[in-house]
Amino acid sequence: MQINSDFEFQIKIVIIGDSGVGKTNFIFRFTEGRFSPLHVTTVGFDYKSKIIKLPTSKKKVKLQIWDTAGQERYMALNKNIFQKVQGIIIMYDLTNRASFENLNRWFTLVSQNVSNKPRILVANKLDLAEDSRIVTEDEGNKLAKEYHIPFFEGSGCSGQNVDKIFAHLSEMVYKNLIEEKESVRSVNSTKRLDTKEEEVEKRRCCK
Repeated sequence: MQINSDFEFQIKIVIIGDSGVGKTNFIFRFTEGRFSPLHVTTVGFDYKSKIIKLPTSKKKVKLQIWDTAGQERYMALNKNIFQKVQGIIIMYDLTNRASFENLNRWFTLVSQNVSNKPRILVANKLDLAEDSRIVTEDEGNKLAKEYHIPFFEGSGCSGQNVDKIFAHLSEMVYKNLIEEKESVRSVNSTKRLDTKEEEVEKRRCCK
């Protein structure tokens, strides 16, 4: 947990999913408030940052949001991005059935490289849902329930639910960090008690 005068701590978030699902524009909408209709494929990975105030805990945090390439040839490279990650968005395009069917591959990538970190499933391009939706909201909800994670639909184009999605994941990360800290404190406390008991036992044996 990184402390800074401008924010209380920094968290690293990664967005993964097939190429073309809108990861880059989703990040730009959140960090810069803009959308570009010209799609530029991400090569390797890149990141943007933004400081926000969490709605529930009221903590001021800096989000470092990493964008990843969705092409198969970059899968090995993408594994490196999971170092020190604290939150994950797994994204698909609700107008593209293949991007939804490929989610198992992305869930597998996460499970192989990350354990016990908050993650959410996001269906992007909600602005196109009325005319071009292929994947239903129920399908997204069902898959998220199978993995026991939250599910949202949003739009990097219109901005719908974008801030809400990042705020929700950030709150999950903050809660997880607190729980991890308490767990370490509890383990250390137990170790100290065990050490004291061992010392008492040694003194008894030496009498």
